[in-house]
Amino acid sequence: MTTREFFHSPGLMKSLRPGQSVTVTDKGEPAFTVTRAGKRRIKTVEDLRREAKEIFPDDRPKVNFTEIMKRMKK
Repeated sequence: MTTREFFHSPGLMKSLRPGQSVTVTDKGEPAFTVTRAGKRRIKTVEDLRREAKEIFPDDRPKVNFTEIMKRMKK
C-alpha cells in the first residue's frame, strides 16, 4: 500500500484481523509496517499477585499510601 493510499483510506486498517500487518511504501521502498493489535487480556487479581511475586520474591512490609498522601498534603 502506498503512503497516499494509507493516509487517504484509513478505513482499510479496520478490515485487518488482529495480528495481520500491512507494509506502507514510499516511492516503492518500504517506509513502515502497520500491525493490527488484538484485544488486551484482562489480568485477574491472582495474575497480578503472581507477577508481583516473580518481581519481588521476598516478603516486604505493607505500606499505606493513602496515609502517606494525607501527610504530604499537610
